[in-house]
Amino acid sequence: IGFSRETEFNVPSLLKVSDDLMLGHFYATLRMSKTRDGLLIQGNVQTSVFDECSRCTDEVSIPIEFEIEELFATNENLDMQYRVDETGILDLAPIVREESMLNRPMTTPTNEAGRCIFCNRTMRDVMRDNGLLDDIDPRFAALKALRDQMQDDDDEK
Repeated sequence: IGFSRETEFNVPSLLKVSDDLMLGHFYATLRMSKTRDGLLIQGNVQTSVFDECSRCTDEVSIPIEFEIEELFATNENLDMQYRVDETGILDLAPIVREESMLNRPMTTPTNEAGRCIFCNRTMRDVMRDNGLLDDIDPRFAALKALRDQMQDDDDEK
């Protein structure tokens, strides 16, 4: 009790965590501390998840970073989500999957101008390319004209 060790993981290639999650790389510094009830895992993970660009729909690798702090029970009397199995193997895949899914962005990241960092397109570009800017309800024509006028004014500045 009270013993701890810091371990670094450096996997620069693809890593299959589960059937529905493939990571582009996996870098982690984890501190493993023995407690009365099990192993406390704490640390930082840097990885990347594959997802579809929300603008061009190409597959992209999105970098994410998250912290882990979880107790893996060794005491059989404890009702814990994560356990060290009877062989002493610590399976990090479930917690890495869970945290990767929770930290995955809802849309692909953009720069200050609202352009995707991967394909350099805005949502307006996508809508225009798909003809969605032209097909508006006639009742909104006046709003469209106002929006276009405001954009023209911004372009002139």
